[in-house]
Amino acid sequence: MSRSFLHICRFRLALLLIAPLFLSGCLRGLGEGDWSIPTIFRVKGHTDAPRPPVKLCPEPAGAAKPAGKQEKPQEPCPPVEEKLLPRELPPQSPEQLMPIAPPAPAKPPEKPQSSVAGPPRRLAAAAAPDFLYGDALLTEDVAWRGEVLVDGVVTVASRATLTIGPGTVIRFGATGGLLVRGRVAAAGTKELPVLFTSRFAEPMAGDWQGIVLLGSDKKNVLENCRLEGAETGLDASFSSITLKNLFFARCGTGARLQDTVLSAEGGGASGCEAGMVLADSEAELRDPLFSGNRTGLAAERSSLYLAGGTFTGNGGTGLKAGDSLVQIKTARFTANGAGLVLASSQGSVAGCRIADNAGCGIALAGSRVKVFGNEIASNGNTGLRVEDGRGGAWGNAFAGNGGYDLYNAGTEEFRAMGNWWGGVAPAEVAGRIYDRRADSGRGRVLYLPLLAERPTAIP
Repeated sequence: MSRSFLHICRFRLALLLIAPLFLSGCLRGLGEGDWSIPTIFRVKGHTDAPRPPVKLCPEPAGAAKPAGKQEKPQEPCPPVEEKLLPRELPPQSPEQLMPIAPPAPAKPPEKPQSSVAGPPRRLAAAAAPDFLYGDALLTEDVAWRGEVLVDGVVTVASRATLTIGPGTVIRFGATGGLLVRGRVAAAGTKELPVLFTSRFAEPMAGDWQGIVLLGSDKKNVLENCRLEGAETGLDASFSSITLKNLFFARCGTGARLQDTVLSAEGGGASGCEAGMVLADSEAELRDPLFSGNRTGLAAERSSLYLAGGTFTGNGGTGLKAGDSLVQIKTARFTANGAGLVLASSQGSVAGCRIADNAGCGIALAGSRVKVFGNEIASNGNTGLRVEDGRGGAWGNAFAGNGGYDLYNAGTEEFRAMGNWWGGVAPAEVAGRIYDRRADSGRGRVLYLPLLAERPTAIP
């Protein structure tokens, strides 16, 4: 086959391919020298003018037009976008983007009520802080004085000591607290005490976290201090600490001690759910004041030595102990819900005034406790309530208790011989004791002989 014939075939084939393109207009302008990309290959971006919205106004399928009636002009259909979405979405916060609950059914208008919420809390007027902390780790000895503001948790490392001078005021933010792994020594005076508090003018329980001692067995001392408005004022675990005139006010719990050795003189707690809680700890307290709390002092599996002190106005119990060794002497338990409640414990209660409590003055359950030389008088319900015969009472002065002077709630005999019962005759004393004579299912109370006079050693 000759070359000329092949060239003719190729030329005819090219014409057949190019001719439809000319007819469709895809290559218009080719002859004019315009070699730009054809329009159909351009991609519109989001900034291009939008196409007119699609209109959806379909007629009902199979709808017949009434004969002889002039058709009314159709109302223009709103665009689809206008039907579904507003033209412009207003800015929204994350809370507004959350699912919205259906509206609750309408309720009849309620009578206006007076608001129980008080005015917004006022921040305390304070000078510019001398020390300002967020979360911080003290690895070296530091001394605080003047005004200190803590907005995080300050940690005293295991080899560091934090010393706080007289008159120092430490204010804590909502997440503020002090964690002591090393040692803390706050040395206030009666004239210039150290104050641990919140940033509010009137602190409330839970305003800040509190002071935590964790594994700190060094000579921690808090002397002449006031701690207020904390969730737990002092939370000590596996530590040792000495308190001198440290007073807790308006805290959830004043002090909570776990596996800790405590020596405390003076001080106390007021306005707390619990003034002090001991768990698996050893505590020696002298002359504390627990007043106006729900519970003054509670001990569990602990050793408690209490000499002197006053427990008054505590709405629940002045002092309660369970599974503990207690030695309580010369203290006053007055005007509480109950004076003392001792369960599964052993020890002694001696030389105390237990009076004017709303319920019972003292209650013993499963406790080998000696009760002697106390005044147990004018309690609203019962002077001494016992559940068994493990304890004993002698040399006490019983008088004027509202229900019974002594109530035996168990089946065992209880020995209460050699007490003074207000100077009344033995027959009248029997009427002041609840035992087998009143209920055959109860144990007897052995109360004879009586003391003819009030013991002089009783406070």
